[in-house]
Amino acid sequence: MKTIAVVTNSNSRLAKFLKNNLQNIFKGFVKINNYYIDDLKDDSIIKDDIVLFMIKEKALECEKYVQNKKNTIIIERTLRDSEIYKLFTLPKNTKALVINDSKETTLETVSLLYQIGISNLQLIAYEPDKIYEDINIAITPDEEEHVPKYIETIINVGNRCIDTTTFIKIINKLNIEDKRLSERVINYSESIINLNNGIKENYRQLYVANEELDIIINSSKEGFLLIDNEENISFYNNAFKNIFYIREDIKGKKIGDVLDKEVVNTFTKEIIKDEILELKGRYINVNKQIVKSLGQNIGYCFNIQEVTYIKQLEQNLSKKLRNKGLIAKYDFNDILTNSVRMKECISLAKKIASSDLTALITGESGTGKEVLAQSIHNASNRSKQPFVAINCAALPESLLESELFGYEGGSFTGALKEGKAGLFEQAHNGTIFLDEIGDMPLSLQTRMLRVIQERQVMRIGSQSVIDINVRIIAATHRNLMQMINEGKFREDLFYRLNVLPINIPPLRERKEDIILILESSLNGKKNLKLSKDVVDLLLNYTWPGNIRELKNAADYIELMSDEEIKIENIPFYILNCNVDYKRECDYLNDKCNVENALEILEIIEEKNSSNMGVGRKNIEEALKNRSRSITEAEVRRILTILNDLGIITSSLGRRGSELTVKGRNFIKWIKNRIN
Repeated sequence: MKTIAVVTNSNSRLAKFLKNNLQNIFKGFVKINNYYIDDLKDDSIIKDDIVLFMIKEKALECEKYVQNKKNTIIIERTLRDSEIYKLFTLPKNTKALVINDSKETTLETVSLLYQIGISNLQLIAYEPDKIYEDINIAITPDEEEHVPKYIETIINVGNRCIDTTTFIKIINKLNIEDKRLSERVINYSESIINLNNGIKENYRQLYVANEELDIIINSSKEGFLLIDNEENISFYNNAFKNIFYIREDIKGKKIGDVLDKEVVNTFTKEIIKDEILELKGRYINVNKQIVKSLGQNIGYCFNIQEVTYIKQLEQNLSKKLRNKGLIAKYDFNDILTNSVRMKECISLAKKIASSDLTALITGESGTGKEVLAQSIHNASNRSKQPFVAINCAALPESLLESELFGYEGGSFTGALKEGKAGLFEQAHNGTIFLDEIGDMPLSLQTRMLRVIQERQVMRIGSQSVIDINVRIIAATHRNLMQMINEGKFREDLFYRLNVLPINIPPLRERKEDIILILESSLNGKKNLKLSKDVVDLLLNYTWPGNIRELKNAADYIELMSDEEIKIENIPFYILNCNVDYKRECDYLNDKCNVENALEILEIIEEKNSSNMGVGRKNIEEALKNRSRSITEAEVRRILTILNDLGIITSSLGRRGSELTVKGRNFIKWIKNRIN
């Protein structure tokens, strides 16, 4: 019979473990012999067919004792998968000490853990002379006696067993061909982490998912119970045990042996929906549903809640809803602008802030209507009082009415027993901001008119009115006059709202602010430089989404740019947009001959396509070749006009004139119009 030698330092627990590990595979095929380096003498000879060492250094040290040197194999070791998956339940970046019986084996274990896929932890190789005050978890391969006493949690992943690759090497060198041996290796490989493949990803995910699901279910304050068709308990969580004062393991028991008769009688009903049970002075809410598999009933699931807990949740939710949106975050200092029109708008808004009259803010989507409304509130005498905002377009009619005006208890299905104050009541003494007022249903506009006129609200289901003291600011991006003509908005409501009108100009009409707002929105890269082409492109884009769109573009640009913002760092939809150059075209018509200007631009474009600038003399020469009679003074004047419009850049020296991005787009635009 062929033999295998296992060479270790001494007759240790490890030596016995490795021998047993090998015998699990080779029993009946190969004899396993142990040799100990501490016992080897000068004349000792290891004559086995295969000689196994733990590390390469030991193999070199003992080379003189080995007769069959070419069949020396260094053992590769791994861990059993049944032990390793628990590591993945630890929070990401958790620090954990790795402890083995020596410095070398500790480092090997750290390396092994990383190799097989433990990437969620910070593994620290243990050094006996150090104190690790900030670490309370230790991982060890069956060497718990080396773990310091102050470590709270020990995760024993078991002794490192021999990897499948080592067994394959042994079989190949021994030239053993036997189906039974192959089956043993295959079965063995299923129980370990293969070093070549790492963690079995599907097993790991399943293990972690089960652990997480167990944590979630047992963290819930709602009780869960699952029984089969014979009323045997299949599953329950901690909350269920607490609700029914159960302290023992009840899995597999019948519900009649665990719960009171009254509770069992309820649980055995065919249908249970929101049924209330009294249990030792407490009230619990019970729901029951059928559990099916492949169309067959396999059991029943119960959901149990304490009514006192439901009431507490309801009160907490009501409190959060009351507090939500009651603070205005912005003031006039948050509005960045260099635009004369916008400064005039802010000046008007400051005057409006000193009044309690109703204001109507109009402007396109994304221009900052709510920011202006909050600024008006914070500059007013009501700044210490609530600021309540609601988007009239975001809620269905039935919900919008109850949110605005509130309701009495029991006024409709699902209403809170004690009723609910509406947003107008919550805004008492403060400001209510009605965003997108143009989308308010006509049926509510009548009620809104009365609120504005009388400063009174009536809750749904109530017969009495409630006096309110609120300042109303409304906003819309719609053309309300057009809606009035179409019968979609009440004319009388419009005039009640339009007491103090204020319009926010779109971003395309305040181009001075485009670069200012862009630079202020580059949160992490304030020092990014903008190329002239980029500036031209951004200034000539129409910004249909206004400031909201510009800030989104800033986020994209910041992510894509390094030191300088270049054309390729701009969102594609801006690059591909159709800009209207009618203003530039009219200006050229007024100052010079457009056809002459286009001819000059084509010459510059042709030269630029070869990465060349073009000087005035070159342009004059090219015009002569095209049989165009344009005087030198006229060429110079046209170049000056094109440069002023940002269509070209003119430099002294060899670079001459070059098209800007705006210039290239202008040529395409004007050619399309001519064609």
